[in-house]
Amino acid sequence: MKVKLALAPEMGRKLIVEEVELADPEPNEARIKVMTCSICHSDIHAMMGEHGEYEGASAVGHEISGIVDAVGKNVTYVKPGDRVLCSLMSQGCGVCDKCLEGRIMWFCRNIDRSAKPNQYTRLNGEPVKLPYGFAGFSTYTNVNERRIVKLDDDISFEVGSALACGFISGFAAVLNRCKIKPGESFAVTGCGGVGLSALMGARVSGAVPIIAIDTQQVKLDAAVKFGATHTVNPKAVDPVKAVLDITDGYGVDHSIVAVAGPGIKRSTFDLTAGDGQMVIVGHGHPNDEGMGEFNFMEFLRGKRITGSVLGAISLRRDVPKCMEMYRRGMVDIDALFTNRFKLDDIQAAIDDSERGALKNIVICNE
Repeated sequence: MKVKLALAPEMGRKLIVEEVELADPEPNEARIKVMTCSICHSDIHAMMGEHGEYEGASAVGHEISGIVDAVGKNVTYVKPGDRVLCSLMSQGCGVCDKCLEGRIMWFCRNIDRSAKPNQYTRLNGEPVKLPYGFAGFSTYTNVNERRIVKLDDDISFEVGSALACGFISGFAAVLNRCKIKPGESFAVTGCGGVGLSALMGARVSGAVPIIAIDTQQVKLDAAVKFGATHTVNPKAVDPVKAVLDITDGYGVDHSIVAVAGPGIKRSTFDLTAGDGQMVIVGHGHPNDEGMGEFNFMEFLRGKRITGSVLGAISLRRDVPKCMEMYRRGMVDIDALFTNRFKLDDIQAAIDDSERGALKNIVICNE
């Protein structure tokens, strides 16, 4: 079927919207009528080739919320008409030894990673590459059933899009990786959508103090609304000294890095307590993520570094919990959204995100 798709004609080029041919869903896929897709900075990184260089046309967009339009012959979880969100995280089988051990995220022995590698074809016959296996900046896309979660009727498509990646990447990273005890201290470096969501996780967990670190004052102002008790601007003060002053020289028990950039992980590590933990969420190109700046002697007192992808969630267990917390007013996902754009204006939405917008929404179908 013919659909509208935003694509980069070649690596690093700006997105254009054109009509393309979408293949039928594979046996384990559902075709999704995309209602909204929020912009994640990972989309921008992928478009620029920072997650892997490529040749030819490519399409991105992964924070999808929409309606099931058709299903492949093996799909049993959803049916046409269901409201859903789609995530990069894949639901485990639930029966293999790794799933039974609770290691569902990446280690399920039976994860179905099948997807038609080029489900879109330009009208000139050129296949469109998909770094994520599907494309959210489109009117329709095909998604593997394991990456789909049903969206409650009272949850908007916009909130569903945030739940697909940005919100859970920050909020659930605090719950599942930091595992803060009430009264422990917390800091986040980078206060975009992921960092602000992490602040909400710290507030729900009972952290104190909660410290937000960013170079943009508008984001620090937003951080206070999301739970920060203190803000630090590295352009004005040394962030390590500032955090040590706030914590009486001890450092924070838990820290999250929610942005990429030279020296950021080093400084966040330095403001983390000697027996604390730093969780890495934000990252750049793999070539820029070497750890030569650390010394193993720094870990002897128990300081730890770990990582988190998509909040280390179990998809169909944790997303419904987040919906319930949103429903009861424990988290304010709506406040993350900055501006709304139509699909035809996708490049304007990307440009606005690069200028510092917290989270922009692309409306793909009215």
